[in-house]
Amino acid sequence: MPAQPLYDVLAVGCGPSNLSLAALATEIPGLRLAVLERDTAMHWHPGLMFPGAKLQVSPWKDLVSLSSPTNPHSFLNYLVSSGRVHRFLVSSRSAVNRKEFEQYYAWAADRIGSVHFGQEVRAVERAPEGFHVHTADATWRTRNLVLGVGRHPHVPPHTRRFLGADVFHAHDYLKAPRRTAGARVLVVGGGQSAAEIVHHLLSAPGALPSELVWATGRIGLPPLDDSPFSNDWFTPGGVRHFHRAGPKVRARLLDTLQSTSDGVSEGLLADIYHRLYELDYLEDTAFGHAVLPGYRLVQLGRREPGYEALLSGIEPGDERPAAVDTVILATGYANDAPGFLAPLLPELPRHDDGTFRVRADFRLDMPTAGAAEPRSLVGTGGIWVQNAARHSHGLADPNLSLSTWRSATILNSLTGREAFRTQGFDTTFAFGPHPADGGPAPALHRPSPLAAAKGVPLP
Repeated sequence: MPAQPLYDVLAVGCGPSNLSLAALATEIPGLRLAVLERDTAMHWHPGLMFPGAKLQVSPWKDLVSLSSPTNPHSFLNYLVSSGRVHRFLVSSRSAVNRKEFEQYYAWAADRIGSVHFGQEVRAVERAPEGFHVHTADATWRTRNLVLGVGRHPHVPPHTRRFLGADVFHAHDYLKAPRRTAGARVLVVGGGQSAAEIVHHLLSAPGALPSELVWATGRIGLPPLDDSPFSNDWFTPGGVRHFHRAGPKVRARLLDTLQSTSDGVSEGLLADIYHRLYELDYLEDTAFGHAVLPGYRLVQLGRREPGYEALLSGIEPGDERPAAVDTVILATGYANDAPGFLAPLLPELPRHDDGTFRVRADFRLDMPTAGAAEPRSLVGTGGIWVQNAARHSHGLADPNLSLSTWRSATILNSLTGREAFRTQGFDTTFAFGPHPADGGPAPALHRPSPLAAAKGVPLP
């Protein structure tokens, strides 16, 4: 296999996070970085790229703007460069289409030049200079790694043996023609992906089932909490506050704040409700439906034709069978360690629950060996993670909101200098050290920046 040059850092996976890392890295002279992506082109959740699907975050939370607004790989520069900026401003008065952001990502990946498509990583092993990363046709040499392979679709164990054309994860919904028209369809899950699939089944030409069962273990179908105070948790201060907390506090925050990242867009819920009303009362269509909040899929078996699903409610003994032809599992994602890490797993530090020990700067909690040669910008042997620290950094970790800040934090940690500003950003909440840290409690009062400049005393 041909040997590659020695890189300072190899980023595995070209999702928005590592693409952000590569875009910001263009501002660090001399940093040798490459991104390896197994796909042959830039795609962003193609199985869920529904027509008209919208971003749930501001378009200015792009690859670079919140850390380096003058970087040429911004979404605004993309709009100007593609000649569409004025029409965009006129037409996009609310949320931005996800398809447009996929086009923006592809544009950025092409401009950056350090992204290598068609490079599926097979194995990673330790080497004197850092790591050897093996793909099908090359061995890449690097001092450090940034892992951004994304989360894997979670499939309930009792459904795995049925996976195929009629039982599949939502992640694959649009990747192949689906048998839904006139069929009995079960959608499992209550998040944004489940709602988008339900809306598509009800509205897309030739997709309407004869029967639709929408089951979710959630109590009700809560909308995304996009209120200002909730969004303060998706700031650098919120992430640091979460990281300093103990395990019990973290678990409580993850549970309490779930709707701030995993709820359904309120407008989409309204569209689904209105569409069900139309089908029930305004259209002459043979269609039946059951929306079942508080019900989980606990059993699945064959029943010719189709399948027999058993749904269990929150009350003891409350079980409902459902005869269906198609089962769509919008059951979320898991942060399982990728298979190519197997040679390194014994040395990677973990908590008792199996999750990786991740430092505040997103580096795995393991020592590095220092710079291998004087001209190197970085140390050797470090591993940083993208989208794999929800347990230690909170709900914002897999969200687009802070991907730019996280990439800037990683680059600062990697190079050992403040290439980008990552601290000192203001929030409304008085995030501060936890008492267990032994640090001072946050101030009970604080003046506004204007009052502080004028020397106004605190109340």
